[in-house]
Amino acid sequence: MSFGETFGKLVKRKRGIEGLTQQALATKAFGDENFKSRISDLENGKVASPQPKTIDALVVALGISHEELSILEGSNPHAQHVDNLTDYADLEGTVALDIEVAVNAEGKAVLFHNRDFKVGFVRVEFFPVDRELVFVTKGRSRRPAGLPLGRDVCFHLEKCAELIFVRIFDDGKAVEHSRCPILIVPQETPYFYDSSRNSGINSITQSGIAWSSYT
Repeated sequence: MSFGETFGKLVKRKRGIEGLTQQALATKAFGDENFKSRISDLENGKVASPQPKTIDALVVALGISHEELSILEGSNPHAQHVDNLTDYADLEGTVALDIEVAVNAEGKAVLFHNRDFKVGFVRVEFFPVDRELVFVTKGRSRRPAGLPLGRDVCFHLEKCAELIFVRIFDDGKAVEHSRCPILIVPQETPYFYDSSRNSGINSITQSGIAWSSYT
């Protein structure tokens, strides 16, 4: 049985648990009820290799867990691998994406980054147990930051309602350009990703650029 067939069966089962029609799931996952036929094809085993963006959208909409995905990945020799935030960065040559998360006791959280992002984000999901941030785009795809957060950062991050994005330029100038709500994800639904695939990101820390460069 192909990955698409097993994933389709899982989608059908989870949809039943959630009490959603195919049309309702299409609207929830893709924002368009006309995607009902795509869900129907998937559930009926007609899609052997679903696109990553389709998988991402349905995982989010149905709350598919790490354990459930792990079982599917284990049966699929060509499983889709989730990489990291570097996928969304506008990189120049061999310059890596350098990111830093800074928080304070007052509930303010900032993501400093040295390269522009090619996509917009609608929310940031925080997984306290994994000490991980996962970024969700307007297109509903997801990528983890790639490296675990420090425990002190995690402690304060649980008090934060939003993440402020600040671009750091080569001359040291800091410019705030957007904000995203932070969703704290319960520990029983950890995010699935390969923690060894973190190349391209230099650091994710609490100190360094921090607050002294951003006013």
